[in-house]
Amino acid sequence: MAKAVGLSRNTVIALLNECRRLGLIKAIEKGYELTAGCFINHSVRKTVTGIYKEICEFCKSQGTTPPNWDKWAMSVLLTKYNAVGLPASEPITITYQLNKRCKTLPEKVSLTYFIKALDMQKPYRKIIEREQQTETDFDGFAF
Repeated sequence: MAKAVGLSRNTVIALLNECRRLGLIKAIEKGYELTAGCFINHSVRKTVTGIYKEICEFCKSQGTTPPNWDKWAMSVLLTKYNAVGLPASEPITITYQLNKRCKTLPEKVSLTYFIKALDMQKPYRKIIEREQQTETDFDGFAF
């Protein structure tokens, strides 16, 4: 699998474990089954950087300090907004939606603020609940 996607074996294992932990995939015989309605393609790093950059540029244009990085919030935003390099006049871009829904910004914003503004609270809550459940379910290794 690592060779097919052009990544190291350790990277693929780490990514698969992360996807399993988040509930995006589940192991089945001879493979994995997608449990999410949308799965991000192989150019995730470029897309994540592009979407985050668009959010930061939007904040700067509004005179607000850009939000800190939050991998959980970004993973939710990427399920819907993953088009990079399109003009801001395209409704599928995050910049278009931010211009439409966020006429004024508070002095300080977070990526969670944009999740609320873009009406994506439900998927965000699911990710956070899964993360919290994963943290509380693990009691350590028994020796």
